[in-house]
Order: sequence, then structure tokens, then C-alpha cells
Amino acid sequence: MKRFFLIAAVLVTTTTLYGQDKYIYLNIDASKPLSNTSWISDMTLSAGKLGFRGFIRPNFSAGLDLGWANFNQYVPTETRQTGSGAITTDYFNYIYTYSAAVSGQYYLKDEDEDRLMPYVGLGLGASTNEYVLYYNVYQDSERSWGFLARPEAGVLFRFTERSSLGLMAAVHFDYTTNKSRNFGYNHFSALGFQLGLISMSF
Repeated sequence: MKRFFLIAAVLVTTTTLYGQDKYIYLNIDASKPLSNTSWISDMTLSAGKLGFRGFIRPNFSAGLDLGWANFNQYVPTETRQTGSGAITTDYFNYIYTYSAAVSGQYYLKDEDEDRLMPYVGLGLGASTNEYVLYYNVYQDSERSWGFLARPEAGVLFRFTERSSLGLMAAVHFDYTTNKSRNFGYNHFSALGFQLGLISMSF
């Protein structure tokens, strides 16, 4: 983990010093879990991404992305057997997930060609998930760490030719190795749709 953050720091420093153009972004990230959907399948809007990217070449950037999401689903009242008997109540299933990834993006147009810049990218990093079951006044939980791979495709759009503000829209697939024996996960994956603002220096 320390090695990951060291690589991320070096990458961000390099793009800051040598990349003439850079941008930061803040997005809402509508995400839908794809693994173990019998426990949670609902899409959430309680998620977001924050990132920094610097251009190393006219059509290539690299940077650091931070993400978070709060997945939850309500389960109506039912009776479940426990080791000491049975309990009848309703349930709230939650997954709190946080991630950090070093990312690279290839742009299909050079940065100075147009206000519209489509791209494809890949992020690699780490993720932590906390799986929580709330019932009555009780809760059961388990936390796990895992490796994250995030392919992504999106577009940047500047409001005007010389504007430092613009929009970012993207779709991404998150795959992590986070496991939970108690809640039935041997990995965790989700599909996300991002939309937000970018602030650019070019």
C-alpha cells in the first residue's frame, strides 16, 4: 500500500512539473453493483469522484483519482435463523466503498484541436469496502481491502475555447478483489456513470 501511494505522489509531481496543461474534476457517480446482486442490486447516486490529471503529451494524461460510494438496499420484515434462535425484523444492507487509483487517459484528439475531447483510460489502485447489515438495534459488519482495476471511457467539454471551466462525462467499470465471507462476496464490481465539472489550466 505504501508503494502505491509513493508511485501516485511521484506521478502527480511529474505531471505538475512537466505537464504544461492539467485539470481537476469533481463528479457525481451514479453506480450500480454487478456482483452478489441478491444482497444489494440498487443503483446509488450517493457516490462521487475527485481527481487530478496532467498532460504528459498532447493526447495523453495521467493522474490520481479518488472515489467513494454508499450502496444500500432495504429488505422488508422477515424471520431469520441465528445460532441462538430466530429474529423477525426488517433489514438494511449497506456497502461503504472508498478507492484511490493512479490513472492514464488517451485522448482521441489533441488538447488544442477542439472544445470536445473524447478519451479512453485505465485506473489501477486500491479499494476498501465495509459491508454492514443493520437490523433492529443491532449491526453486523466486515471490512476488506483489495486491488482495483477501472477501465473508463468519457469526454471533456470546455464551455468556450478559452474557458478554464467545462464538463466531464464518463462511464467506468470497477473490478476489485475485495472479499467478504460473511456477506457472500468473492470480489466486488460495479458500473458507474459520471457527470461533473472540470477546472482546466489550458
